[in-house]
Order: sequence, then C-alpha cells, then structure tokens
Amino acid sequence: MAENKQDALNVSGNGWCGRILKVDLSSETITELDTQPYAERFLGGRGIATRLYWENVPADTGAFDPENHLIFMTGPLTATGAQGASRFEIVGKSPMLMPEGFCYGNMGGYWGPALKRAGFDGLIVSGKAKRSAYLFISDGKARLEDATDIHLEGVTRVDKYLKDKHGSKTHFIATGPAGMNLCRGANLMTDNEGSATGGFGAVFGSKNLKAIAVVGTQSPTVSNPEALKELNRITIQLNKRDTSFNPYPPDQISRKGKASCFQCGLDCKMRSTYLTKSNKEVVRKCQAIFVYFPWVMARPGEPAETALDATGLCNNLSLCTMEMANIVEWISTGYREGYLSDARTGLEIDKLGTWAFFETLCNMIAYRKGFGDILAEGLLRAGESLGPDAKDLFANAVAGVGDGATYSAREYLMNGLLYAFEPRQPIAMLHEVSRTIGLWVMNLQYPGSTPVTADAYRKATARFWGHDKAWDLNTHDGKAMAATRIMDRTYVKDSLGLCDSCWPLMFSHHTEDNVGDTTLEVRTFNAVTGNRLDESGLMTFGERIFNQQRAILLREGWDPEKDDMVQEFNFSDPVQSVFMNQDVLVPGEGDTVLNRKGQTLDRDVFKAMRDEFYQLRGWDPGTGFPTAEKLHELGLSDLGDVK
Repeated sequence: MAENKQDALNVSGNGWCGRILKVDLSSETITELDTQPYAERFLGGRGIATRLYWENVPADTGAFDPENHLIFMTGPLTATGAQGASRFEIVGKSPMLMPEGFCYGNMGGYWGPALKRAGFDGLIVSGKAKRSAYLFISDGKARLEDATDIHLEGVTRVDKYLKDKHGSKTHFIATGPAGMNLCRGANLMTDNEGSATGGFGAVFGSKNLKAIAVVGTQSPTVSNPEALKELNRITIQLNKRDTSFNPYPPDQISRKGKASCFQCGLDCKMRSTYLTKSNKEVVRKCQAIFVYFPWVMARPGEPAETALDATGLCNNLSLCTMEMANIVEWISTGYREGYLSDARTGLEIDKLGTWAFFETLCNMIAYRKGFGDILAEGLLRAGESLGPDAKDLFANAVAGVGDGATYSAREYLMNGLLYAFEPRQPIAMLHEVSRTIGLWVMNLQYPGSTPVTADAYRKATARFWGHDKAWDLNTHDGKAMAATRIMDRTYVKDSLGLCDSCWPLMFSHHTEDNVGDTTLEVRTFNAVTGNRLDESGLMTFGERIFNQQRAILLREGWDPEKDDMVQEFNFSDPVQSVFMNQDVLVPGEGDTVLNRKGQTLDRDVFKAMRDEFYQLRGWDPGTGFPTAEKLHELGLSDLGDVK
C-alpha cells in the first residue's frame, strides 16, 4: 500500500525560494540544497529544520563538536506580506540540556525575512572555522569574512561594525562574549533585540563563528496577492486589542509603542519600545523584561531603569535571561540559607537589586571569572559539581532550557502533556492555554476589557482544542485531545513562520460570538502558495513533524517511561500563584469561578492523560514509541525502526 500522499504540496514556486544554503566552516565550502523535497513533507521552518537535523546530526555528536549542525529555516509565509510571519526556527544540539541533545529556538524581527529576500529558505552551518569568522549573505551569494576585530565584543558593537561595513539595511544573528567563551546558556541575538535560548550562542563560539549578516532585496512571489491582501485585512481587524502593557513605574519608564517586526501591522504585546525619564529609548520584550525586575523593585531608591538596563546587559553579553533570573534567585536563596557567602562568590550580597551587583555577576559569568566560571556551565551542571546542598536550593523553575515551572500542570492540566513531550519549555504551546485563561481572568476583573467571557472561552476551546470538555481544568477529560491540537498547530505555526503573539487567533472583539477563526492560517497559506489544503490537511503536517522530532529524541536516548514526565514538584508542591492569574482562578459551570490555588497534579490523572495521548497519537501504549503503522500513515516509514 502506497504511503499517504493526499496532502502533497505544490512547492515549485510561490512562498518558497527553493534553495537552502549549506556552509561547512572547516573546509570553507558553500553549497546548496533543493528546498522542494523537504517542503513537500515538512513545510518549512521547524519542520524542515527538524528533518535536516535527523539527516545530519548523529546521536553521539557533542554540542561543541564540529559535526553539530545549526540549522536556520524560514517558512513559506516569511517576507510575503502575510501578517505576523517574520519568525524563523533554529535547530541544533544544545549544550544547555543535560545530557546534551536536540533542541530548537524561535526568533522574529528582520533576519529571517532578510534571508528569504536574499534568495534562501534556510541555512545549515557545520564545522569549525580556522579563525574567528562571520558569514555574509547578500542576494544569492555568501562568503566568510574575518571577525577578529569583533571576536569578544558585545552585540551592540557587532551591530555597529556590520552596519558600518555592509550598510544600514544589514540584519544579523550574533553572539556576545558569553557565546565566544562557551558559556552553555549563551543566546543568539538579532539586531533588534530578538533572542533564542538553548545555548546556541555557545555553539557559535565552538565553531569560531561570531555572526551571520544578511542583506536581501528580493521579494518572494505570492500566488494570489488580492486574496492575501484581504486575509491580512481580516487578520489585522480581528487582532485589534489593547497593547498598553507596561510593568515599569510609569513615572520613570513609559511605553512608547510597539516595536514591530518585518511587514507586521498586528497589535503586539510581546515587543515594545520604552522611553525613560532620561530620554533613552529601547526595545524590550516578553520574559526578558523581568530578568532582574523583582530585585530592583524590592530595593528602596533603586531606579526602575536598572531593571530595563539589566535586560540590555544580558542581550549585549548574550546571556539567557531565563537562566540569569534562575541564577539570581538561587544566589539570593543560597545567601539566605547560609550556603553562599561574599567570600565564596566574590559578590556583595548587600548590593542585590543594584546595577553594580547585576553587572558584576553578568560579567563574571560571560568572561568565566571566579565563581562565574562555575555558573557559566549552567545551573544544572553547577548543581552537579557543587553537590546536593546546592541543588536543594534550586527553585522549581530551574530546567535545562527555559523555565520549568511557568504555567505548570498544577494549574492547567493539559500543560503537563505539553511539558512532558518536549526537550525544552514549550512556551508557545503554553501560551495558547495561559493567555486564554489570563484574558478570561482580566475580563472577570474588568468586564469588557477582553473578548474572553466564560461563554466565549468554552466555545473557543471546543473549536480549537477539539473536545467539549477541554475547557474544564478540574477534570482530565479532553486534555489529551487538547494537547494534540495545541502541539500540531504550534508545529505548523513554527513551520510557516507565524508569530506566537497573534496566532492562533482564538478570540476577538470583532466577531459576533467573540470567537476567532481556525481557518485563517490555512487560507493565508493557500493564498501565498497556491495550494488548496484544508485545515485538517495542514494540521497533518504538524503531526508528521511532531513524530519526526519524537524519532530524534528516541534515537538520542529519550526513555518514554521516565522522560515522558513532568518535574516532581508538580506532584508535591502546591501551586500558589501564576503569571496573569495571581489567584489561580479557573472557569466552572456557567458563570461559576473556581480556583486551583493550593492544588498539585494527581499522578493517576497525569497517567490517564498520558495513556490517552499515546492512544490518540497512534503510538504503542506500552512503550510510547510510534508504531510502524502510524509512521506509514504519516509518510515517515523512511525513519526505520525508531525503537
């Protein structure tokens, strides 16, 4: 029986450029791959990058080995004018995970569209340069350049150097001193404050690669420009919302407006421009805003600008702000419990919350000085080297990549499945749940401020999550189905290049029932590429990509019995609060409001959800491995025996 081809795509023209750049830094050879055979099965972005990892990175490769590949992929909607489509995916083996393993990151801004406009759907980098180098790509051509002058410079200096040399329209990915010094938590940064965790900045450092600079002037073709224009109009209208979020004291720092990514006209809370009393204007976004925020706000007399600048310092040094927040929390706890001292750390704990404390700590880590050399290995490895007393002081949030406790299964049951099957914190998936509940809570407090009434919440979750009990967070009914829908949609979103800030568009002030549209993604995809997929057909790509990732994890030693699991605190540490939902409120029947404060995740409930998840996925219920029948159905028989 032939494998399923009903979702075969026409990828010969619109949406894709048709070329993937391949650079071997060791031999300094630059070649190309054809996008088409990959796009037919994996769309773009995360899908193609994951497949290329499977083909190019053996299981026993170390994160810092030249054989590790960093894979950068745009999506078919990137740079076409589609709204919220500036994202691109980065896939590689992460030095931050313990043990090292497959990981991914997602970035926005201008670099991905620039690569697409330079004529490439993606880029694969392997090997190790003989000298410090950066890659320059411009309209169909690429070459390696010497980076000696900027080898240990911060990202701000790299920005100036590259734009002075190649022009103001140059966009780049770079790492700072933390990456070049192989700090395992080093980020990659873009020229407009975009960041990706996973330790990929350190992988840059291991390859002697400082940056990838791109200038692109071409425009990808679109199959039906008029249809895309109308869909963009609908998307922008349905997305209209209040974006005035400002966590800083308004008398010290004001939100000036959004900091839009390439060709995006959507209302966005994720990226903002802030203006200080001293007339400094900066872009800040999402979690990175809060890296030092609690300690600054708790310090009498310390200006809020310290918190703003702390984010900027991390970005310039290319330090992961999630890891840094966990480090500061651990240090604070360590001093309080008598485990750490000024003599041991080289810090002055009485300055916690000041600029001087944070600057000293960051530089110690980025340049591997003193106690910072231990922390540069990441908290997980620092705990191993320092011993059980150190690990006992870890907050629940400490994890390999990302925050391991935010939006946990204790408060939102299906999130246990979202955490359990990913190698890192699956933040975009978690947002689909947490943002939904957060908007409902806001509407409770300020009726009409959001479109998420209890009725709209139930209607939307049934429609988007595929089960009429998915809304009820006090029962496991429907949670496995909800998880599969959220996962598949996110994999598709990351493969098309769509942004988490808008997509999926679950709610709107501008529909009759306040519920959004599940078909906008596929309609936009069809308008750009000329295909005629339906929603179900598009989601099949998400399932295929998820199973491809599962095969990689299993090949690298993932043990379903112990690894398809949430962290232990979910079962033992009652939840007290959650971001956007301080009292841990959840909807009940009708207009009843319940809460999950003080609750934990029940082991039997989690097991029941996981068993149902295996069944829905078509996996062996005893082993958690994809069956040969499921792989055949998805056109993945070429993966072989993944057991």
